[in-house]
Amino acid sequence: MNFKFALALICMMISPQFLLAQKSYNALVYEGNKKFDAKEYDASSSRYVEAIAEKKSDYTAHYNLGNALYKNKKYEEATAEYQKAAKYTKSKYEKAAALYNLGNVSIQTNNPEKAADYYKQALKQDPYNEAIRKNYEIAMLKDKEKKDQQKQNQNKGKGGDKDQKNKDQSDKGNQKKNQQNGQGDNQKGENQGKPNQPKKQENKIPEEAEKQILKDIENRERETARRILNKKSNSMPQSNEKDW
Repeated sequence: MNFKFALALICMMISPQFLLAQKSYNALVYEGNKKFDAKEYDASSSRYVEAIAEKKSDYTAHYNLGNALYKNKKYEEATAEYQKAAKYTKSKYEKAAALYNLGNVSIQTNNPEKAADYYKQALKQDPYNEAIRKNYEIAMLKDKEKKDQQKQNQNKGKGGDKDQKNKDQSDKGNQKKNQQNGQGDNQKGENQGKPNQPKKQENKIPEEAEKQILKDIENRERETARRILNKKSNSMPQSNEKDW
């Protein structure tokens, strides 16, 4: 068999299958786009996945699948598809679009620093795109605000620790002072309501004078006793008998 004839025959056999596959890929992307426009994002994602199965290294299906996932807030999965789309295209405008959407995902996930970087890369591909430039400026502002807020929180945290330490020391000082004051108050309370009593002066007799007084008293008692005895001895005895 002629070699050229055989090669032509093989090409004739392959071409219909190739054209059929190409048609199937385009049809699936088209159906996915219709579902996307109808906001049926799950259905559109399914069509794009089928299209990727037919043609794995094509920009359009990956990019459109990323958009559908983004609408469903599946940001991690959308990021993977945008990265593939940027990888598989040779068009700087298509690459800029994928990078731009990667920036949008980063904004949605509260990572403005990363978003600014993606927008910056997108601007390198499409320097005159005002939408990309505007989002880049917004991301830069958001990143600055976020870092300023973090810095304020850190300073506030340090200041809060210092204030708390000072407060603890102040509380300890007040507690000690209150304890001291409390003791004073207790002592004060014991005397509360009681007038000051004057100190009593004792009129103590000197010891010698006391002895002399006692001696005088003893002498007087003896003299009295002697007189009584003498009186009794000079008187007449009395009788209990009756005088008849």
